[in-house]
Order: sequence, then structure tokens, then C-alpha cells
Amino acid sequence: MADLAPFPDVEDLLVQALADLSQTGTVYPPDLDSSVPFTRVRRVGGTDDRRTDSALVDVETAAATRAAAWPVARAIQQRLISGPLHVAGVGVVDRTVTEVGLRGVLLDNPDLRAVLGTYRLSLRRLT
Repeated sequence: MADLAPFPDVEDLLVQALADLSQTGTVYPPDLDSSVPFTRVRRVGGTDDRRTDSALVDVETAAATRAAAWPVARAIQQRLISGPLHVAGVGVVDRTVTEVGLRGVLLDNPDLRAVLGTYRLSLRRLT
């Protein structure tokens, strides 16, 4: 039997798919306070089978205030759940479900606020 093609890197896919909504990456930059709004995506779990990667992902948007972070987080949520989401050369998210809705979270920097959503994304293999 031939080896299967790899699943897309869900973090890389989301960094590219969300780049027009805010600065986006997998880690916060050292100068976060001057880079907001900034969205951090992190795979926190999930499972895969031969057909689908079911990735559990935290998407956290930091801004100067919660009121500034909220509309960015909401726009991201709407993009994700409106699927399918295609990123040329990277992969396809067939479906996204909100596992834990948007909520405010504290950051290490007390001058910033963040809004976090947790999503389950169904990705297919690259072919």
C-alpha cells in the first residue's frame, strides 16, 4: 500500500487564511503591545483517521481592549464557520464547529486583553 499524503498543517493554514483580519501567527511577538490586534492560532488536540484530520484549535485575538479584540474574534469565527475554507497550496477545511464560544481571557501583559475561541476543524489530505 502506498503512503498517504500528509494532512495540512492546520496552524499554517489558519495563519494564512486569517492574515487579512489581523496580524496572525502561532506565537505572540515580543513586541505584542505594538502589534495589536494580533491573532495567535494553536492546535491543542484532535484526532485523525485515514480520511479526515479533526483538529482542535484555539484562536486567540489580543488587542488594547476587549472591545477592540471582540470584533476581530467575531469576524474570525464567522469566516471559520462559514466554510469550506480553501487556502491555495496549503489545504482545505471542509467544516468548522465552535467547540467553546468566544470568551475574554487574561494575558501576561495587564495592558492588553484577548478574546479566545476554540474550534474543531475537519481537514482533508492534500492530493
